[in-house]
Amino acid sequence: MRHEKLWRTLFYILMGLPLVVTLAALLVLPAEIPVHYNAAGEVNRWGSKYEMLFLSLITLLMGAFLLKVSQWSGRKAPGNRTAVLAIGCGALLVFNVMTVVFLVQAYRIAALGTGLELSVSRILFGVTGLLLFCLGNVMPKIRRNGWCGVRTAWTMASDENWRRSQIVDGGVMMAVGLVLAVGNALLSGEKTSLLFSMLCIILMVPALLIALALLKRNMEKEKNR
Repeated sequence: MRHEKLWRTLFYILMGLPLVVTLAALLVLPAEIPVHYNAAGEVNRWGSKYEMLFLSLITLLMGAFLLKVSQWSGRKAPGNRTAVLAIGCGALLVFNVMTVVFLVQAYRIAALGTGLELSVSRILFGVTGLLLFCLGNVMPKIRRNGWCGVRTAWTMASDENWRRSQIVDGGVMMAVGLVLAVGNALLSGEKTSLLFSMLCIILMVPALLIALALLKRNMEKEKNR
């Protein structure tokens, strides 16, 4: 219960912090700022500084949804609430980093005429990699439910199927997250980072499905022995 309260407190902080930071930034941002970038990190659209509030709104809506998921998933297994709150904190952290990076980038370009020396894609996808790594670590702790985790007819059929599938697919997510984080730390350039990161994320889906299929086949062999 104590851990749940700590995660919930952190969750609310991360949920509301982007709005607070954005409102403060509006006081110093020029009226017109860059609001969209191409794959090379170049500005391809300018707009009102108030458009930055959309990211804060999305963060609030996503936070509200994840709170509901934590309630629904914890009806039969109270421990799931803490796990989902931890996952939610990781997801909200990504949005917090995005908010700060976009605000700093917008201010530097609009007010100072120069962008960040660091690659925005490398920062965002590097943080996303860390999120996937943490998510994969939390997955084995989630008990069987209908809201979060790897849910298929087979994984939901028994507690053992569920437990082992979360461990295996959680391991895949940790591996992809580690590759994503380390890769973006070593790569240079927006295009290279974007292509590498999208490739990792796209390949993660079939990797999860293959790992689940192999697990299912191995468990069926064990039963037939």
